[in-house]
Amino acid sequence: MKHSAYLLLLMSAVIASPLAQAEPIKGVDGQSVDIAPPKRVVAVNSSLVEILFGLGKGETIVGTDVGGNFPPEQAKIAKVGHPYHPSLEGIISLKPDLVLAAEENLTPATAGQLRSAGIPVLILENSSKDGIDGLERRIDIVARLFNVQDAGKRMIQELDKQRSELDKKIAALGKKPRILFLYAHGPGEAFVYGKDTGVHVLIELAGGQNAADFTTGTKTLTAEGLVLASPDAILMMNRGLEAVGGIDGALKLPGVALTPAGKNRKIITVDDTIRWVGPRFPQFADTIFKAIHAKPSR
Repeated sequence: MKHSAYLLLLMSAVIASPLAQAEPIKGVDGQSVDIAPPKRVVAVNSSLVEILFGLGKGETIVGTDVGGNFPPEQAKIAKVGHPYHPSLEGIISLKPDLVLAAEENLTPATAGQLRSAGIPVLILENSSKDGIDGLERRIDIVARLFNVQDAGKRMIQELDKQRSELDKKIAALGKKPRILFLYAHGPGEAFVYGKDTGVHVLIELAGGQNAADFTTGTKTLTAEGLVLASPDAILMMNRGLEAVGGIDGALKLPGVALTPAGKNRKIITVDDTIRWVGPRFPQFADTIFKAIHAKPSR
């Protein structure tokens, strides 16, 4: 009798343990992981890195791609290559017990090879899908994976609060400025970002209309296309504006000087991680909102 009672108590403790996984977590590719909260994670996508740190699980990350810059602690984490082409060998060498990625960052073939090597892989939906709502779904999944649902709820509540505050500011203005994002590595070539991108999400979150919403994904910049888009403001990543030689250099890109944004030198720098919708997006959007609607200095 005492032995049975002890076994029952032991089983209850195991069920209640934070190491117990309540149910398998299914990825967007239909493949599930069924493991205790991971201790060694390779996170491919800067937004997932920020989610893990936000949930208090940053110490589990043993590898990530080179696309992130936040929080500062991520700089010390081993890098596995480009965010869209991570190194298979680099990931395997870190001996993770989970690879966590968004579907735009890990191809089915690479995920299959990692699984064949005995490494669990969880693929979450594209980071630009459904904007902040999609981000909150990813937070919820990662929180369940690590059994930190309360922390996940707090993150989601904070995002909802920030989004609500932005919506009030936007509603008070009415008009939506036309905003265009230019992605440039240097003076020679640049790209615009249309629908189905993280940038599109950011522009709408900031109360603007994507001036490149006539297309999807990324397209090479042309002078004709930019003049037709007629943006009131142009966004560029910090490193992108630096690469073209500052605002004066940006004005030399095809068609930029002929737009309302170019004529008014309304070129706004944004964080280098904005291609992936992450927890700081409402803050980025608020910064853009303030920059666009700031009164000209006299």
